[in-house]
Amino acid sequence: MSGAFGKTIKQADLDLAFLTTPGEDLVPKLLMQLASLPAFTALFGPYKPANNQQRWAEYQRFDWSVRQLPTINVFESQTEEKQSDNAYYTGTVSIQIFWQPNQRREDLRQMQTTMKGIIQNFFSSDYVKVMMDEIYFIQRPAKVYGLNEFGKQLTWSPNVEGLVENEMVPITIVDIRYRIDLRAWYRALEFMNRTKENPFVVTLSDLNTIGGEYDGIIGTDPSDVKVIVPDQITVANP
Repeated sequence: MSGAFGKTIKQADLDLAFLTTPGEDLVPKLLMQLASLPAFTALFGPYKPANNQQRWAEYQRFDWSVRQLPTINVFESQTEEKQSDNAYYTGTVSIQIFWQPNQRREDLRQMQTTMKGIIQNFFSSDYVKVMMDEIYFIQRPAKVYGLNEFGKQLTWSPNVEGLVENEMVPITIVDIRYRIDLRAWYRALEFMNRTKENPFVVTLSDLNTIGGEYDGIIGTDPSDVKVIVPDQITVANP
């Protein structure tokens, strides 16, 4: 922390103090799924979160070196939109691939088209299906709470160039739309022992007593009625 620039805030600090948006882990889990494919790690090397020396970035990075190319950026981009608490939260994830500047134009054109097809096939595969949230209590490492659509709409931007170390390099850009069902997200909050009304505090985890009452009804039947009522109810939090 430098006094000249104020207090440095890290994501871990925010995660500890608050509960943020349902799509917070969308990009990290997408990177995890991409890096689980041997073909992607053969092209970009292994993925190590929060490592600036690798050829993967989870933000819009432009300070690559030519020696690192090809590299890949995966990040949330464009405008995000929330319609209502009972509807959807929509946004866009962008994938940018920086290629070497010495590629022949005819080879590069075919490579970019091929990469667009690879990404399209990826978003139709089980690698993305396991990220979806069909019901809150089904747990998977790649699952994103509330994720309802991912990859149904893709936009490819051909013939794009960018600057890396004063060299113009070709870039493949694919934008992927996603949709998060906020109703599913609020159901997932309860699974995390939180509520929509107070999502920043774990208020449900200390539930250990359930109470109730039995009201008798006056009747004319003279027969004895025997009802066995357990005197203890076990409550288990998942």
